[in-house]
Amino acid sequence: MKAVSVLGSRGTRRAVRILTLSLLLGATGSPLVAAEPQPGDTLNQENWQQAKSLLPEGMLPRFADGSYQAQIVSPPTTMTWGSAFTSASAANADKFEVDADGALVVKGTKTVPPFLYGTPFPRIDPTDPQAAAKVIYNFSYTLMQADDVDRSSVLHWVVPKEVQNQVEFRTQLLFQGARFSGPITNPDATLRKGIISGITPAEIFGVMILEWVYLDPKKWNSLWGYVPELRRVRQLPPFNGSDSLFGSDLAHDDPYLFSGKVQYFTWKLIGTQDALVPYSPASPQFLVREDSGYSLEEPKEPIVMGWEKAGWPGKAWWPTTLRLMKRPVWVIEATAKDAQYEYGRQVLWIDRELHVAYYKEAYNRAGQLWRMLLNSVTVVRTPEGDFSLAQPDLTLSVDELQQRATVELPAKKNRPTRFNVGLQDVEFTSTKLIERGK
Repeated sequence: MKAVSVLGSRGTRRAVRILTLSLLLGATGSPLVAAEPQPGDTLNQENWQQAKSLLPEGMLPRFADGSYQAQIVSPPTTMTWGSAFTSASAANADKFEVDADGALVVKGTKTVPPFLYGTPFPRIDPTDPQAAAKVIYNFSYTLMQADDVDRSSVLHWVVPKEVQNQVEFRTQLLFQGARFSGPITNPDATLRKGIISGITPAEIFGVMILEWVYLDPKKWNSLWGYVPELRRVRQLPPFNGSDSLFGSDLAHDDPYLFSGKVQYFTWKLIGTQDALVPYSPASPQFLVREDSGYSLEEPKEPIVMGWEKAGWPGKAWWPTTLRLMKRPVWVIEATAKDAQYEYGRQVLWIDRELHVAYYKEAYNRAGQLWRMLLNSVTVVRTPEGDFSLAQPDLTLSVDELQQRATVELPAKKNRPTRFNVGLQDVEFTSTKLIERGK
């Protein structure tokens, strides 16, 4: 029999080409998806198209024009919560629900839980009409893993090439409706109490705001203010959550990307997907045990902002050392029930496993993208792995209409962030504000 070359036949060559094309197209007949950025790559204006399906649309033009760039890394193996929070979350299955008004209640009783530790909804069905509200409640309770927090932060007002102003302030939080050490006496029925104190510059030194957030979903927060020049405390009207925080590009509801009351919004699940999300430390951080509570160890590689790096070609407000890692996220939408709320809608990207928020797209009432927010959060734990919490390393809010930004960073030196230090309820009163102001 005469041998025939496989490639010598025109029909055979055509069949090979068809087979090869079929393999490239895949079984569905669709072209192969463009390669995604891989760990070790740097996402920049040369390859930004690879991240089109992995980032909010508001972020993409910044990578395309060279304003932003970031190295892609693999998620660290320490991206899990401590054993106490994990066990408590699992035990909460089927105990809670969201009522018709959007409030979190005990299942079958319609009462607000006086204490809840762990995520209230460890399993969420994406087809559940209340899925988005459950996602945001998981997010909220994930932020309340500690007993208390004492941290100092710096707000920076930034334009494309430089910092124009900055203020340093101290935040103290006492958690009562959720906490690592268990329930405590809660005579005011509050979820949490907080004090914000001005440190620098001199004109804000000693200015303090006290806020009580109640368990009752229908009760407005209580606010008091202390101004040193007046030497007295005034009760303040409740904030509109979209009002500016200290005159910055962060709204009162923007810390951690959402700090408002869940039931004041209508929630909608847009979908689930993978995303490239911010991660700033070069290596995991641990909590260091002290005589009273814990402190956060110093990062081995602090964040370097654009305004700090000589010759940086991008925007001054961008963190030049930021990493991006691939994580599964929920994408949910919030629309305020209050017609006076300045955000028309907000779109949040929240981790499906860790329940922390990474991005928020805030639109004005005209439907324009007003602010693009980014939150870099570190999962920190004790070396023993029992206690954990979500530590914000950086919050960035870019006013896309005014081309300016506000950056919140932890105070860098001599003001360590501390947790579980034993803050007492009596410290969060108007009387104590006066004493502290003397």
